[in-house]
Amino acid sequence: MSQIFVKEVVSQRERKVFIDFPTTLLSSYPSFTPYVFEDEMLNLNPKKNPASRYCDFKLFLAYKNQQVVGRVCAIINHYANDKYNEKRLRFNRIDCIDDYEVFQALMHTITSYALANHLEALVGPLGFSDQDKEGLLTEGFEELNMFVTLYTPPYYVDFFKKYGFEIDATWHEYQITIPKEVPPFLLRVSQRVKEHHGLHLVHFAKKSRTLLAPYIKKLLTLMNLTYKDLYGYVPVEEVLMDHLVDQYYPLINLQYLQLVCDKDENLVAFGLMIPSPVKALKRIHGHLFPFGFIDFFKELKTSKVLDMMVVAVHPDYKKTGVLSLIFVKSIQHAIDQGIAFAETGPELSYNQEVQSLWKHFQTRHHKTRSAFLKKITL
Repeated sequence: MSQIFVKEVVSQRERKVFIDFPTTLLSSYPSFTPYVFEDEMLNLNPKKNPASRYCDFKLFLAYKNQQVVGRVCAIINHYANDKYNEKRLRFNRIDCIDDYEVFQALMHTITSYALANHLEALVGPLGFSDQDKEGLLTEGFEELNMFVTLYTPPYYVDFFKKYGFEIDATWHEYQITIPKEVPPFLLRVSQRVKEHHGLHLVHFAKKSRTLLAPYIKKLLTLMNLTYKDLYGYVPVEEVLMDHLVDQYYPLINLQYLQLVCDKDENLVAFGLMIPSPVKALKRIHGHLFPFGFIDFFKELKTSKVLDMMVVAVHPDYKKTGVLSLIFVKSIQHAIDQGIAFAETGPELSYNQEVQSLWKHFQTRHHKTRSAFLKKITL
């Protein structure tokens, strides 16, 4: 019997192997798309990732017959543990061949790391913050994943259950058919909201980093306020905001960035969508350089699917219909550009307030993902 051993990633070469492993492993799955390699090189470098201010993390690779057969990222999120009064080790970027012993070896390794730091449970897939990809796919394996989600094959679910994990949280994802015209009721609601609450959409004459950066920070600050009570949420710190601006600015299409402000220019709601680049990301195997960026950015202009990255409303404006302003503009742009579908992204299964937004559209619940928890002892 071949021996499996797990080794901590310590060099840049090993980090590259860690990032590229699932791209090779899951290449035969039509629904899989990889992370952006260049982003991951920054995210998984403690000296480059601002989340290192409140997280300790280690990367591990599993080997069998001198071949890489698995990987996992183990994260001690001190902020989350303090906020929720928990002693949990988060993990994500968990991938392995269809061999339960490999999965077991990876879990044993991060369990030892957790116990050495006096932690009491494993939970994942969860990341450094909510801007990281999270949740193990449990339904919808035949569906293409979004830019902001990860794909995991069916056998991972069996491994998690066999190891003793239980579901700790569940997210639903929906595919929305773009209507042939903006629904009249949305037009009526959006007009009423503008008149009664003195709100307006911010318009940019051109895409300018100087103009957009301050609004992106306002956007992230509002997101912190809106999402603060959701499962496992970790606020975005100022230094991480700068990091996210660098990563997301190139993706922004002004037609699908809707910022709603009051008469004093305070941001009260926003919606951010992007034409999905995942098909190109799959073709270029996650690598933007040396030439992959050409295909990637072309896909951002030609894709017929919208990824709904994030939407948020200030608590003072909930139930005012403010989101109608965002949807009217976005739907009209989508119709004009021949977009067929929009993907909602993960929504907590109990978050009826968000899911009720789609009741007026033709929707399909096509994917489900979960975070799994296992208590550990010496």
